[in-house]
Amino acid sequence: MNSNTQNIKKGKTILQSHDRWLAEHLDELIDKYPGKIVAVMNGEIVGIGDSYQEVYAPFQNQKLDWMPFTVRVPYHDDVQEFLL
Repeated sequence: MNSNTQNIKKGKTILQSHDRWLAEHLDELIDKYPGKIVAVMNGEIVGIGDSYQEVYAPFQNQKLDWMPFTVRVPYHDDVQEFLL
């Protein structure tokens, strides 16, 4: 298997784990960090800020295979609109 195929498979696995983590922790994020940008790596919150630039800044000069997963946490009222 070539390295490109390995990277794709690794990326798929990482994205699936991010998806599971977000599904399990979304309510907690909404309660604690509404409107914030949250970065997650290996199932742990590694950054919280008001912009993606602010959250990514500590990781930009590190030699990481993958940047942390980031998400703008919705406000509770925003999520209610999806549930109707």
